[in-house]
Amino acid sequence: MKIAILGAPATGKTCLALELARHLPDLHISDDPLLTQVRPGAFDLILLTGLDLPRADPDQQQADGRLRAALQETGIYYGVVYGQGSQRLRAALRLISPQDGPPPRWAGVCERCADPDCEFRLFTGLKSSTAADRPRS
Repeated sequence: MKIAILGAPATGKTCLALELARHLPDLHISDDPLLTQVRPGAFDLILLTGLDLPRADPDQQQADGRLRAALQETGIYYGVVYGQGSQRLRAALRLISPQDGPPPRWAGVCERCADPDCEFRLFTGLKSSTAADRPRS
């Protein structure tokens, strides 16, 4: 399977490619193809690294927007990979090899916490994060 990993600068695409290669050594991964190489049929799957890592700057947001626009313009399907550390790897693996059935339900501590102050901080932080301002795909 041939996979292209695209993303704005400093969004972890090379790190993700290395982790995927360790987990699935039979994959052919390109972590920095030219956009001219990304055309229908050239890759089995296109992954785009999201802007959810800390300190996304305006240059990254513009680069991400240009990548998304170019992919949409050519009609190429792509999956966006979010998360940090092992979360990002798991998200990519789910896109590469989807499992039957619904995605697993999140079972974090906050699900049972019921502390309104904690919930307020969580959602206020999410609302003010740069990930909330990313362009729609």
